[in-house]
Amino acid sequence: MSDLEYIKSQVKSADLYREQGLYSEAREKYIEALSYISKLGNFADRDKLREAVEKRIRIVDEKIAESAETDEPPELSADIQNLIKNLFSFSETRERSAFEGAVALMRFGQYQRAVDEFEKLLAAGVQPLIAARNIIKCLFLLGTPEVAIERFNQWCGKNPMTSLELLHIRELLKLALVEKGIAADLPFPPKKPPGEQRGEEPEPEISMMTVEFEDGELKGSTVELKVTFQFSNLLSAIVPSSRKELIDSLSPGATLNRMGFYSSLVFFRGRGKVTSMAVLKHGPRKGDYLFDISIEAA
Repeated sequence: MSDLEYIKSQVKSADLYREQGLYSEAREKYIEALSYISKLGNFADRDKLREAVEKRIRIVDEKIAESAETDEPPELSADIQNLIKNLFSFSETRERSAFEGAVALMRFGQYQRAVDEFEKLLAAGVQPLIAARNIIKCLFLLGTPEVAIERFNQWCGKNPMTSLELLHIRELLKLALVEKGIAADLPFPPKKPPGEQRGEEPEPEISMMTVEFEDGELKGSTVELKVTFQFSNLLSAIVPSSRKELIDSLSPGATLNRMGFYSSLVFFRGRGKVTSMAVLKHGPRKGDYLFDISIEAA
């Protein structure tokens, strides 16, 4: 795919979002296309294409201002949910592609459909720990902690994960319930024979990352970012809209050479790359910025 074809595909995807009333998502795609146009330098019809994209951005900005958006994301039709799932499934392997689609549904606020997709992955034994984590998170976002408790009880009986993984999910669920002020007697997972405990070591769940900036307005400073979501080596963090300097320093495509990653078990240093930026349009953090940062190989 040529650069021009890529830009046109981004604009086409954005147009589709706009037609379905997904104005914030459309705006993000248009801005991404506009950024790509700027990076390419001069080419035929560059100004004409840029003006067309800028006009589309103005249109969606007007729609966003006009719409009385609720705090809860709308439930989309099955066709649109399938479109979202397919648009964001990039990997060649079927399992990872399915995970990417489920994660996209979750991030677009289609929590029940995301639960259904993660349940399928869990049943198939595909990255069961990550699938279970996301099911619990989605159920809390749906406002159904009682269903999350029921799911955990079922998992303890069916053993779709190792005892260690179930203990990890138990702690995650316990903390989420405490935050909601809900008391629950959660069972401990049954112990399995040593031979059944073998398998891949679960990836560490990173709770916080630090960025040491080497240039720009924040040069010489270190900023802490709380991780709100993790999928493999992709981490998401929310930045308040008031922190303009930090938002500008985390522009998509930026490479962060000096980073620290923290979990309850390990700490390690590395580098990352800002892969995307989006403005939250629902919930208590509405108006704040969501950044995706991928951990890059050293």
